[in-house]
Amino acid sequence: MVIQNISGKFISNIDLEIHKISCIIGNSGKDKEEIEEIVVKKIDTRKVRIIPRDRINVPLKVSEVFNLYEKRFGKRSQFILSLLDLDENAKLEELSEFEKFKVELAQVAFGETELLIVENFMETFEEQLKNLAIKEIIKISNLLDFKILFFFSDLDYINVCDRIYVIYGGRLLEYSTNSSEFYHPYTLALKNSTLNIGKKGEKIEVNYIGEPAFRGCPFHDYCTFAKKDRKLFRTCVTLFPPKVIINRNEVYCWRYSSRE
Repeated sequence: MVIQNISGKFISNIDLEIHKISCIIGNSGKDKEEIEEIVVKKIDTRKVRIIPRDRINVPLKVSEVFNLYEKRFGKRSQFILSLLDLDENAKLEELSEFEKFKVELAQVAFGETELLIVENFMETFEEQLKNLAIKEIIKISNLLDFKILFFFSDLDYINVCDRIYVIYGGRLLEYSTNSSEFYHPYTLALKNSTLNIGKKGEKIEVNYIGEPAFRGCPFHDYCTFAKKDRKLFRTCVTLFPPKVIINRNEVYCWRYSSRE
């Protein structure tokens, strides 16, 4: 599933290939919201399911929510619902956060699911339940053979991703199919607060990432490399960098482009 030239008010010209499990990484809610909106418009809405960032909270029983899913999406798979192990007579207000998450995941058991979009619910989940939730999503995906688009604000869970898109300021800064090797200073800033990259002992320290710049590389105001090199900084401020291939990663960074 390839969606080309995703552009809008906040996003600029991003090609998105949604493979088995693709992940969009970044800490800007505006970027994520617009990407999600555009992706949904490109696909048959009856085949897209969304797990929102905030848990479902309506005065209904689980069975009543399932009836709404069936009316909207189509016939239910009782086998998948049995795997989720939910009490259909329970009221939503009586459920734990994890059980409410499973009620939302149950959408995929109705009709035909082609794509599941998972908003960054990790920010509202208890730590011990995060891995369990991801495993539950992937287990059901393997059974029903639908694609997953995760939105994450950091790199803590990207080991499950086969496509990784790092987006900041509406621009793609790095694309990777490897969950361990990254090069753009913004990606590395998300990975660790103190980063070891390049030559042995070379470090970049990022304590704060605020609003992106509107010109040049959106990360230049917070990039230690750019701040230490006046010539590099002038370029980063004025022009968005071209794509450079580094160990199969696509990286948009003048620090590497200037060395070609």
